[in-house]
Amino acid sequence: MHKLDRFARSVEQHVTIRALLKKYGARLTSVVENVDDTVSGQLVENIMASIAQFYSANLADEVRKGMRQKVLNGGWPHQPPRGYAVVLNDTGKGTHVDIHPGDGPLMREAFERYASGRYSVQTLALELAREGLTTKRGQPVAHSYLRSLLENPFYSGRLIWKDLKVDGRHEALVSPVVFERVQAMLRQRYRDPGTKGHVGTFPLRGLAICCSCRGRMTAERHGKAKYYRCCRRMYNKEFCAVTKFCHADVAHAAMEQVCRQLVLAKDTADAIERAASRLIDTRVSKSDQQLRSLRAKQAGLREREMTLTEGFVAGAVAADAYQNLASKLRDHHVAIESQLSRAQVPADELMSRVRDVLGLAASLWDLYVKLSGPRQQELLKRVFGAIVLGPDGLVGYSLRVPFDSLLTLPVAEQGRDAGPAIPHQATRLVEQILKVA
Repeated sequence: MHKLDRFARSVEQHVTIRALLKKYGARLTSVVENVDDTVSGQLVENIMASIAQFYSANLADEVRKGMRQKVLNGGWPHQPPRGYAVVLNDTGKGTHVDIHPGDGPLMREAFERYASGRYSVQTLALELAREGLTTKRGQPVAHSYLRSLLENPFYSGRLIWKDLKVDGRHEALVSPVVFERVQAMLRQRYRDPGTKGHVGTFPLRGLAICCSCRGRMTAERHGKAKYYRCCRRMYNKEFCAVTKFCHADVAHAAMEQVCRQLVLAKDTADAIERAASRLIDTRVSKSDQQLRSLRAKQAGLREREMTLTEGFVAGAVAADAYQNLASKLRDHHVAIESQLSRAQVPADELMSRVRDVLGLAASLWDLYVKLSGPRQQELLKRVFGAIVLGPDGLVGYSLRVPFDSLLTLPVAEQGRDAGPAIPHQATRLVEQILKVA
């Protein structure tokens, strides 16, 4: 070999290979070092093997330090994710990460479309493929790969590398608010995958759960009869004790009765709308002051984050403490971004949200019967938190916020003689509606 450090990168490897060479009668020769079978030659060889191991380990350590420092400075030491590209600096020395002119806008669309809640990862991959986001063979990207991209904080301007969580110098494709909305949607879809296939005349398919094992209910036809049955029992009968199918007509009749009973009185709806008008006017009048306060808090958080990072680089802050504090500061950032987005919503749009929710609550059954199967299920998913079915039909249900309060007001409070309780109740409900809308 030319030098011993080209022969092996550790003393252990050197000794192992040297023993094999000796076993088969081969002689080792170095062009640069004086390697022979004499006592002094063996000493030199062992020393040079140790030096080669030190050189290799020291080089790896220096590379890790360089990569770590690059991340701390906001750079990225690896190939960036889909939608970004490594670009040569204008000076001709060094590189930086920039948005890819073709894939970048498509990845931004991917986040915005998924955040809307109208797409699954599968349908999103197919739609993006039609617009140009494909594999090298022209096929749609794998669902698991697309999901990993949607979970990557790199697109919101954040870098997570080993134990570091810092802001990157690259341009963010999506805002932190949109990114967090996508993460919440992914977590929800993972817990509740919803229906698969065509809903048809089974609006509770994939939405209702079994009263025995809490598994999702699917549906099937036996001749002209329609039934709901537990998915878990189909795979393993030990999971579920229910042996009898739930007749679909019985379940639908029970849901009709529930929807007819969940009616918001007109007096209550009017009181809530009046309270919404007052609350929104107050919110809009204070929006300028609130925006200034939120932006001041945002600037303070950035300064604290930079000070924390500088302390970590200087060794004044331990790694565990740095990670915990940086994570808390990032959570505060996201919360402020969310408050900023809400504070900038126009008054007419806020009022429109309130009227939409009141419209659902005031005529739930009337609206339900006018919709098709998939749209009926969307309505039920928006209003009901859970629907539980048993062999004999509907067992129970729960309502989502704010419908849990809106549609379960006592009858006395919904009548004409409700008295002074309605204004306070209405204001609280409006705050719930504006919070979840």
